[in-house]
Amino acid sequence: MQLVLRYQEPDHVPLLFKSYGFQPPAPVRWSNELEETQAWLSMGLDSWLDIGLPLRHHPDVTERLWQEERKDTRWPVMVKEYHTPAGILRQEVHRTDDWVSPDWPMHQDGTGAVYLFDDYNVVRSRRHPVETEEDLEKIKYLLYPLSGDALTGFYERAAGTARQAEQLDVLLVAHGSCGTDAAIWLCGAENLLWMAMDRPDMFNALLDIIHEWDKRNIEILLDTPVDMVMRRGYYEGTSFWSPGLFRTFFQHRMKEFVDMVHQADRFFGYTMSTGVVPLLDTLVEIGYDAHLLLDPLAQKQRIDLAKVKATLRGKTAIIGGLNAPITLEHGTREQIRQEVFDAVRILGPGGGLALTPAEAIFASTPWESIETVIEAWKEVRDYAIAEGI
Repeated sequence: MQLVLRYQEPDHVPLLFKSYGFQPPAPVRWSNELEETQAWLSMGLDSWLDIGLPLRHHPDVTERLWQEERKDTRWPVMVKEYHTPAGILRQEVHRTDDWVSPDWPMHQDGTGAVYLFDDYNVVRSRRHPVETEEDLEKIKYLLYPLSGDALTGFYERAAGTARQAEQLDVLLVAHGSCGTDAAIWLCGAENLLWMAMDRPDMFNALLDIIHEWDKRNIEILLDTPVDMVMRRGYYEGTSFWSPGLFRTFFQHRMKEFVDMVHQADRFFGYTMSTGVVPLLDTLVEIGYDAHLLLDPLAQKQRIDLAKVKATLRGKTAIIGGLNAPITLEHGTREQIRQEVFDAVRILGPGGGLALTPAEAIFASTPWESIETVIEAWKEVRDYAIAEGI
């Protein structure tokens, strides 16, 4: 993987799987990330170990959570209030019938807990936490950097995970920046889009608050033995924003983080699965090292992998190339094999490719599809990439 991130050719194209809710059949079993990594490595695949900073609030913040039945909606409404020194933030989320799902481990305890950062909230929120400019001062108390015993404990856990990564000879990857994803969790997608166009000063102020919080998190992560720092960008693609808005609001902020990480001699990765192609030239300008979760079937449309390769070649590695929710979950054996062959044939030459499904493998992903991917990968993985596969 180190060679992939440096855009060189290893002896073969790596293949890795990251699971979210997925449980393999016996005898392949795991109960935590370490065991999962060991399981994939035992099959001859690649993997990495992750660390990430927990979300912490200011010590003066208190929370209230309750559930209400309302006549104007078919679902119960979960209400959470954050009482901050600057005032109260209120969050309301519909508890839909699929709130507890095997594909969403965050909710498996079934308690109805409401999280400030949760992709489920984006389409289920009745009221988002941030609605007015007055809410910006309040949100600062919820995005509070780790300190004291909490920070010491994190460093100890990170050191332990780093030792495991060294023993397994895998990368240690840190998740350190939420960026616009955090803004959408706080405001909702539609509200945030209108804010960017109608209230750009408020939009910039919100992004600045998140940016400073992200920056402190990255500084903490760079004090660990991490190999690569990741930024989430699921909600930063052109599925949501025009290329012009991306350049205006996001590009310079992300570039600052890339420079920080490179100055510390680490790799910088960026996660964006859809809305990538119209941004390719801008993404190259930012100069990050690895694009994680390139989806070849983004929004049910085949993307031009040759254009992606031509633009990123020699500059940005690709970790992705396979589609999980359509191809792996519903495709035929031949369709899965062809997607593997296409990804390796188009994206592999010259290096800079690690194969993985976007977004992840879930509880609904058939094990047979994973076996088919591995079988096809073994046929075509070796460098130099064979012609005509």
